[in-house]
Amino acid sequence: MDYLILALFILILVSLTIISFVLFKKKKVNLMVSGIMIMLLGPVIGFSSGALFLHFYDWSSGGTGEGAGFGGAILGLVTIANGILIFLIGMIGWMITLFRKITN
Repeated sequence: MDYLILALFILILVSLTIISFVLFKKKKVNLMVSGIMIMLLGPVIGFSSGALFLHFYDWSSGGTGEGAGFGGAILGLVTIANGILIFLIGMIGWMITLFRKITN
């Protein structure tokens, strides 16, 4: 079941990234705003995936389920890192546009 959760996470992360770039190309949303929104979704995705990992944990193995929490935290941090990357791409594009306007 954990592979299904990871596949769902990858699908969500890739779709969020594609949607942010599609909306940027259509001039609907700036990449910096998309990056901030993805960064805000990071803790939600992390807590949700950690809760799902913990829910489907095999308690008969005698463990305490700490790995489920660590897995959820890592997925949340990966989502935040993706948001930061999109934010930085948007900021660099904004700086290039600003520099071109100043030089012309």
